Amino acid sequence: MNECFAELPQLRSFGVRLFDLFWRTHYHVNSDWEFHFIRHGHLTLEFQQGSFSAGPGDIVLIPRDTLHRDKFDPGQDFEVFMASFSWPGAEEEFQKSLPSPVLHGLSEDQRCRFRQYCDALYLDSPRESAFDQLLSRTIFHTVLLSILKAVCENQGNAAGSEPASAKKKRWMIQEVKNYIQRNFQKQITLDDLAGALNISQYHLSRVFNAESGFSLPEYLTMVRMEKAKILIGEGQKNISQVAYAVGYEDSSYFAKVFRKYFGCSPSASSMSHPVRRV
Repeated sequence: MNECFAELPQLRSFGVRLFDLFWRTHYHVNSDWEFHFIRHGHLTLEFQQGSFSAGPGDIVLIPRDTLHRDKFDPGQDFEVFMASFSWPGAEEEFQKSLPSPVLHGLSEDQRCRFRQYCDALYLDSPRESAFDQLLSRTIFHTVLLSILKAVCENQGNAAGSEPASAKKKRWMIQEVKNYIQRNFQKQITLDDLAGALNISQYHLSRVFNAESGFSLPEYLTMVRMEKAKILIGEGQKNISQVAYAVGYEDSSYFAKVFRKYFGCSPSASSMSHPVRRV
């Protein structure tokens, strides 16, 4: 790894954003680098020399002083995590390492980790003390290093053939995640998951833990919490209704899990972090 990447970036601003229509119709430049992690909707990033498309779960990186515009459908929901940053001494090498301004093809594990990093920054703001600011820079440094790691991993996967055993494990994990995504609002047991894939509970649990880096209950909780946060943000359901919609019959227990996962109560989350328009 290039030693320049060891330096912490300077994080100018960070938050969840809704784009103003001005950025859709006008070419503009930015004085710092821009990082976007797309939460909802689709974006066409237009440069004078070409364009790139991005959708939910993709990462967009725009170097400083780059003339561009951000085209999106104003009739559809478009929302991103957005950061403005500089990385003294590393920006040139960082740009060379990126295959394009838009990172497609991230695995679900990679996307989940980026969502968690962004949430850690967003939900803990505002940060006022010097220690808070240093922590924010450190978390965002992890984001940038994770981008470089994902690029290397994806390029390595494309260059070589994948062993049959690795393909089977990857298929197994994806099937489990698909099952949980479809049934997260129900009571899911390890026996249910093993039965759906016709494999032993022990083998499923061992492979999932080893390959994904977290346990099946942790992943189920992660899915439920992300869904809950979306529902709370929409403002159409009260806390008890949200709890039931994501698989919790006890709203008090749901609130306890939510607080442990996000660091704040469900009600505080809905009031303290409104989406901002830029």
